[in-house]
Amino acid sequence: MGGITVDSELLAQWRDRAVAGDQEAIAQIAAAKEGNCDAAYLLALLTASGFGVAQDLKAALEHLQRAAERGHQRAQAELAALVGNWRLAREISSGKTPPPGTWDRLKAAVDIAAWLRVPAGRAFSTEPRIAAVKDFISAPACDWLIGLGRPHLKQADIFDSATGELVLDGRRSNNAAPLKIDRIDVVLAFVRARIAALAELPVLALEDSQILHYEVGQQFNPHYDFFDVKFPALAREVERRGQRALTLLIYLNDNYEGGDTAFPVLGRAFKGRKGDALIFWNLGEDGAPDYRTQHTGTAPTRGEKWLFSQWIRVRGSAPADPLR
Repeated sequence: MGGITVDSELLAQWRDRAVAGDQEAIAQIAAAKEGNCDAAYLLALLTASGFGVAQDLKAALEHLQRAAERGHQRAQAELAALVGNWRLAREISSGKTPPPGTWDRLKAAVDIAAWLRVPAGRAFSTEPRIAAVKDFISAPACDWLIGLGRPHLKQADIFDSATGELVLDGRRSNNAAPLKIDRIDVVLAFVRARIAALAELPVLALEDSQILHYEVGQQFNPHYDFFDVKFPALAREVERRGQRALTLLIYLNDNYEGGDTAFPVLGRAFKGRKGDALIFWNLGEDGAPDYRTQHTGTAPTRGEKWLFSQWIRVRGSAPADPLR
């Protein structure tokens, strides 16, 4: 990788401390980035995500370019992906080394404004508030996110209403890959920035993103995404971190049958094409849980279903309407 030596364990410690807001750790990463591509990449990731530092996509690209110039393969591939040059991203991941000057040109070609420009949505329901957004991300970006989550799939869990702990439950049989700080990349950080722009909320309102995978027969039975505060453990969760006000799903593939997102109270179901998004407020305009948002992740009858899932939290009353 080149540059000064920074032990991977030490870098992971700095990363975790930085995410917690430890300014000394952030300063150590910033100092190390001048000679170490891993530190430069980590600083790009933190800056793009808004973890420990103010989110700044332009500055994140500068750090990413520095890491790429020093031979960081992931940084190189992600620069190409952010431009939409997916072929080059694949070639880099396979070991191809582009000519000198590539990284500066790629960084200059990343259109931050386009990443933050949200396509117009259409109302799926006005009460409760649900909207669909066509082509929220590109098809190659969907494939990228599947690749990011696939190695980390495990049986999905749910919050236990009695304890507030995450537990396995027979009501949910699909697999999930939580994308925590040690599993994310700068491409995902840009996707999360796009989601935050859609919700008109800070990126730190977003929980850890998840990749969901359903095989034939696997489903998530009818449930709510909000925390039902009549249960003390869930009320404490809301007090600590806010309420799950908004859910966003991105449909990552097409080649399956069944597998709709069904809303039993409404008697309706939705199934997006690859790259489409579905967004719904779990709260009414008064900030109270909206029980009409009960939904089911139905089982595929053929093929496999991939989804990107994002919960967004708020404190107090519900934020702006995503349908306007």
